[in-house]
Order: sequence, then structure tokens, then C-alpha cells
Amino acid sequence: MPNPFAALNPNNPMRNYDFSALQSMYRSMGNPMQMIQSMAMQNPRFQPILQALQGGANPKQLYQSLCQQKGINPQEFLRNITGNNGF
Repeated sequence: MPNPFAALNPNNPMRNYDFSALQSMYRSMGNPMQMIQSMAMQNPRFQPILQALQGGANPKQLYQSLCQQKGINPQEFLRNITGNNGF
């Protein structure tokens, strides 16, 4: 799946990301928490996110905050992961 962030902003950190792996993981697991746990085991950069969620952080607020910090449109990112264009 082509990355729509590349066309929007050439300096965006997501510009070279291939969403197909995330999409496959999302579909195979079906449980967002399982997906984050799996990602945290593979990449230590996800550990703070996992710890925040396990500590009771609001998932939606955490997601919105992380997207804002990275300059990413949260709805567009979700559409790319889920393949759902009905947002």
C-alpha cells in the first residue's frame, strides 16, 4: 500500500513507512492491545506506550497525543492500518 503521508509532507517521519505489515498484524490479531504488546517485544521504542497503557492511560488520548507530536493525521493513519475508508 503506498504511503499517503509521503505526498503530504516530504519531511513527515511516516513518509517511507509501508503500512501493509501493520495492516496484516492488525487483521491477524484483531486485538489492539495484543498488537502493541507484540510490537513492544520486537521494538523497544514501543515499551513506553505499552507501559502507559498498562498503567491505565487512556488509549485514545495517548494515540492522539503521539500523532500530534509526530505531525500525523490520526484518522488518516487509522485508515491506512485498517484499510477502512469509512471514517
